Amino acid sequence: MKVLFFEKDDRFVFGLPLGFRDAGHKILVSGSINEEKVYRLINKFQPDLIILMGWTVEHTDSNLKLIGVTCDRYKIPLVYWATEDPTFINEFSIPLIKKTNPKYIFTISPSCIPIYESLGIGAAHIPFAYQPSIHQPVTCEEWCKKNIAVVANAYPNVLSWDENHYRHKSLDILIKPLLQNDIPVDFWGKYWDKMVPYLGTEINPNNIHGYLNYLQANNVYRCSNMIIGLQNYHDESITMRTYEILGSRGFLITSYNSRLCELFTPDKDLIVSSCEKETLDYVDFYSKHPELREKIKENGYKAVSEHTYKHRAEKMIDTLQKEGIL
Repeated sequence: MKVLFFEKDDRFVFGLPLGFRDAGHKILVSGSINEEKVYRLINKFQPDLIILMGWTVEHTDSNLKLIGVTCDRYKIPLVYWATEDPTFINEFSIPLIKKTNPKYIFTISPSCIPIYESLGIGAAHIPFAYQPSIHQPVTCEEWCKKNIAVVANAYPNVLSWDENHYRHKSLDILIKPLLQNDIPVDFWGKYWDKMVPYLGTEINPNNIHGYLNYLQANNVYRCSNMIIGLQNYHDESITMRTYEILGSRGFLITSYNSRLCELFTPDKDLIVSSCEKETLDYVDFYSKHPELREKIKENGYKAVSEHTYKHRAEKMIDTLQKEGIL
């Protein structure tokens, strides 16, 4: 089968499309699009399925309307993978659906499925995963050998917009106690210099390294002694980076998430902290026991092997076939 993805963001280009490739399908990723390019790609590639993913710069009103009209014209099924649910279902996912008229929705949030069904659109749960050819163990270089590292955008805009967002609590549990106790943490990602209102203290500028190319993130995941992984929700969905850190054979300390604890075993595959004191205790203990860190890294690496994008692609295809869309 031939699958066309309208996307150019590395987070998505090097994820699900490669899973479809690994599952034996022929894929094409568009890169930046315009009207002429959309028609040219469809006429030349003649896809059996078109997929939209996430919320990226390609999702302008004009592009979304163009994609919807074009899929209808060529009678090619369009599906959308909603990775910003549930936080932005009303602000982005539903408006996208109205502009593109997809045949089916996959969402990272099980609680959003009834919402889509109430709109007359079939939906199913497809969580994040990792791509083994991208997030894999590497030989370590000096620049990425840190004791404690965070790889994530800070999202002060989301924290300001939603005072009840679980990311506030995740920050309080995982990062605040380290900074307040003068434990050095190295940060990669955007806007960490804007986080004083949410962390209560300023991060040492020497420890803020800025944007990290998506294809280099596994270097930090693998080569730092401990990776602090924020969660966005208390239940339902876990972050993309959770899978990617484990797939890179990283040692992950994260905050509690009920779904996380169903998929992985705390203290065996990764470390789950429920409060500030636990975070400090875990960091202190595992700093002194590198041999235990290595054992947990290996366990996590084995456990996450069941959650590749090939698995997700196969589940999507199976669902679409059962629904009569393919």
